[in-house]
Amino acid sequence: MNWNDEEIKAGIEQCFREAEDVFLVDALLNATKRGFQLIVKCESDTGITIDQLTQINRSIHKNFTLPGLDIEKVSVEVSSPGASFPIQTVRHFRRFVGHPMQVQHTKENLANPLECEVKSVSDDTLTVQAKDETISLDMNDVVQGKVKLRW
Repeated sequence: MNWNDEEIKAGIEQCFREAEDVFLVDALLNATKRGFQLIVKCESDTGITIDQLTQINRSIHKNFTLPGLDIEKVSVEVSSPGASFPIQTVRHFRRFVGHPMQVQHTKENLANPLECEVKSVSDDTLTVQAKDETISLDMNDVVQGKVKLRW
């Protein structure tokens, strides 16, 4: 069976209805020797808990449906994205205000990736501090960000 990404995500998003403040980041359905493996990445604006991840996992086992898919033959893995996961949405960038980051963009005449600290985020603009300069990037120019871990 072949399902497109939109069908898979639509099937999974219904499983998030009961979970407060938790949203779907990414989902991937892979064929395995014994059936399928569903890998779901989810997040919360306030930080996700183990209990919330467990709740989503149970909801997927009860509510996830795709035409022709037997949920009993699906191995489900639910987690939050790790530090290396690319940040691409306004909602994600908001969580990392004040954090150092590498931001890839399409703007000319500007270092790429841009080593910076996220200062503020609006629906249209990402404002960062790069060295001694404050830079505003149109969100349409932002490809992705990667959080730099502080050691």
